[in-house]
Amino acid sequence: MADAEVVVAVPDELSDDVAAQMLAKPLTTVMLRREAQEHLAFGYDGLLVRTAAGSSVGRLVTGMCQFHNLALVDVVRRDRGAAELRKRFPGVPVVSTEHRGWADEVRKAAGGRPVSVAFDPIGGELAESLLDLLTPGGKLVSYGQIAEESISVHASMLLNKSLTLRGKNVGRWMSEASAERRASDVATAKQIALGLKDQFDVAATYGLGELAKAAEHAVRPGKVGLALVRP
Repeated sequence: MADAEVVVAVPDELSDDVAAQMLAKPLTTVMLRREAQEHLAFGYDGLLVRTAAGSSVGRLVTGMCQFHNLALVDVVRRDRGAAELRKRFPGVPVVSTEHRGWADEVRKAAGGRPVSVAFDPIGGELAESLLDLLTPGGKLVSYGQIAEESISVHASMLLNKSLTLRGKNVGRWMSEASAERRASDVATAKQIALGLKDQFDVAATYGLGELAKAAEHAVRPGKVGLALVRP
């Protein structure tokens, strides 16, 4: 049994593969957009930079920004991933961290526009580079901890640039958001799933007797899409 308020009806237009991903990833996208919109420059002259842009959430954020005509620069780890993302989203600048000087490439792609907000699920040295890219008054939103090392930031950077660091995750949303906020966010998540259903990739499908294989695949480096488990 489950409480009625935590059960969400799946639109008929969505496949089971998309329905399995309909909440966590789109809801994360909704939360991130709300964080970006709190910055006064976002949507005007300010630019968004996001790492792990080839991930499921990354692609949803890119699709959302394209739909609302919001400027961004996508960042990925490998040239191969950058090429794939350019095919998915023609016209969106994509920079690979495989090469030294990638931060300068981001600045060049920004075309003089200030980087007001950065999204990052990785942490560590990559997040530190994003802090350096941010314009004074900018915001870094962390929503994951893929890297093992901590984010190291000197107090002078925070003081001199007046930066904001925030952390967001769906678990906190479940416990902190009001019933009205949850209902509104779920409705928006459904619209994201319907509008961007081609971005919900499935890496592999496993049976109930293959849970160990599915768990291993779920954390495999370079994986594109979700590892699903079906009866």
